[in-house]
Amino acid sequence: MLLALLLAAVAFGQDPLDEDPPDPWQAEYEKGLELLRNKRWASAQRHFERFAEEHPTSGFMRAAVDRSGDNCYLGTTPLWTGGPSARRIDVAVMGDGFTIDVSDQNLEEKWAKLCVDVLFNEKAYSDYRTYFNIWFVRLASLEEGVDPNLSDEERKRIEERNRSRARKKKTDFSTALDCKAAGPQGQVMADPGLVMKWLDVAQAERPGCGDDRIVIAFARFGVLGMGGGGIANVGRPDKSVTVHEFGHAFARLLDEYQGNPEPPPPFLAFTLKAPNASLTPDPDKVPWAHMLKRRVKNVGVYEGGATFDKGVWRPARTCAMNAAGANAYCPVCREAAILVIYEYIDPIDEVDPPTGREVTVAVGAAEVLKIVPMKPHSHSLDVRWFVAPLDADTPVPAGRPGVRAPSDEPPPFPVDDRSGSGMQFHFAAGRALEPREAYGEPPPGVESRLGRFKSNVATLPIGKLPLGRHLVTAEVRDPTPHVYKDEKHLLIERASWAVTVKAGG
Repeated sequence: MLLALLLAAVAFGQDPLDEDPPDPWQAEYEKGLELLRNKRWASAQRHFERFAEEHPTSGFMRAAVDRSGDNCYLGTTPLWTGGPSARRIDVAVMGDGFTIDVSDQNLEEKWAKLCVDVLFNEKAYSDYRTYFNIWFVRLASLEEGVDPNLSDEERKRIEERNRSRARKKKTDFSTALDCKAAGPQGQVMADPGLVMKWLDVAQAERPGCGDDRIVIAFARFGVLGMGGGGIANVGRPDKSVTVHEFGHAFARLLDEYQGNPEPPPPFLAFTLKAPNASLTPDPDKVPWAHMLKRRVKNVGVYEGGATFDKGVWRPARTCAMNAAGANAYCPVCREAAILVIYEYIDPIDEVDPPTGREVTVAVGAAEVLKIVPMKPHSHSLDVRWFVAPLDADTPVPAGRPGVRAPSDEPPPFPVDDRSGSGMQFHFAAGRALEPREAYGEPPPGVESRLGRFKSNVATLPIGKLPLGRHLVTAEVRDPTPHVYKDEKHLLIERASWAVTVKAGG
């Protein structure tokens, strides 16, 4: 029998001895997954707990542990799909303080969907909704509650009093994200380590959902929120706080509200690099000076920002980054959010044929070069074609950079943690950007009138080009009116081909 297997493996070019044998308990593990699909949450939790105890050597044991226990993972489902994860911004939403009970799980799912609705109420995210994927990472918590922000002395004092109380005061709830009332106003904050732990578990099941390490963590009994490092912490997510905290976590924005009467600390001058705060009121030196020069409506210079009453200036009277309850960004913050979106996403979604190779056609042939640009909700991107002569011995151009990978060394930016300790550095995940200085100049050659654009697909019939070898470049640009200055050329992308047109016959 073994000889027959080896002979069959040779026939198919595969060595069966190199493959791991199937897990004998896979079918038993998948029974638990079926319970989850049928929303039998508590039954699935018990099934996975028994599985982990009875089959400790199974390859599914670790996953079974994650899906059982007091605080556990119940699966990941898409709430909004814009496209393939490699070419979209993946955001996960997850809840804390929702038990395994069906009613709690229904409420958690309802709040997860609220995150999407509220986020897409802001025009920067609504217009670019097709650039995002949003995933619901379903968690179950043993208890309902947010840990109070207590000092060691306060905790000890309460525990002493609890010994004589019939109804004890909780100081430590057992929840999936271990949310705490961490700020001076009780602002909720999840444990970042637990957030990333569950995101990694979700990523193992649904590859792509955790690529960009961006999370909205909502707490059932949380108040207000905190944001930074890719995590937007919120209470009930149907308020402007979701857009505000996502501004911290994703768009690197600072608070525009005030309330701290103390002067800004000296080190603030070295860390304040956000687009919506300034240490000077000089209209020529604020980060939004380009908008002031263009007299953009509702943009000015107002004292008070980054939580300080004096010594810091903000760009608008009202904004979601302020404390007035607005659910919309001011023009400065909206521009900043759109530019960050384009740090993750290329304006070009697809090309055909692939760039970086020689394309040869006969004169008059029907072959085309095809570009599929990204498609914002409210407008289309501009596509222009350029053709330049190319010598026979010039190498094929590199064409277009590949899909942007998550950056290993993202840039630092400051975020107020609102815990009384002032500014702290956090890091946005981001994606690695190739040098883009060349985009400051027009593409080589002259613009071609042969290009066509229909149903968000741009084509160029290369059989209609003159005989010879050409460098053909497609330039895609976002004409959004909400970005007034794009000094990094983020809203532009190009794709190039070497095209040889030969005589027919």
